[in-house]
Amino acid sequence: MNAQAGDGGEAPDLAILVAAAYRALTERLGEAMDRRRIEGMRPSFGFVIRAVAAEQPTITRLAEMLDVTKQSASALADEAERAGFVERVAVASDRRSRHLRLTAKGRRVRGTALAASDELERELEQALGAGGLAAMRAGLLEIVTRSGALEDVLARRPRLVW
Repeated sequence: MNAQAGDGGEAPDLAILVAAAYRALTERLGEAMDRRRIEGMRPSFGFVIRAVAAEQPTITRLAEMLDVTKQSASALADEAERAGFVERVAVASDRRSRHLRLTAKGRRVRGTALAASDELERELEQALGAGGLAAMRAGLLEIVTRSGALEDVLARRPRLVW
């Protein structure tokens, strides 16, 4: 297959293409955070923010959602808390239990990321047409389904990528 970029060479294999698209997306999200003057954001915090927005988890639950150890989830939550994106709140019915909750800064990140995603989707629809965008989504959903991660994606809690 020829590369669509126009040089007549071989197209990159799909794995490289998907990895490059992920990197382009994280860079685009980083630029959106910079434009909004949101400091201290790291790609790994995006996974925490998405998980916390979905259900205000405990550290144990966050570890399950991100598919990491409790120690890794705790360290990541500590870093996100120090950066001002999440906070730990006590549960009235159990003083030992603490849940994570988004701060105003965390909610700004979430809103900025969603707006950037919507903008990208509009751009892709303009470039590919509605049918092309639907086919692209179908292909990505097929990859996710085959990996066993569809439930997490549909619940808006993708696992952490290291």
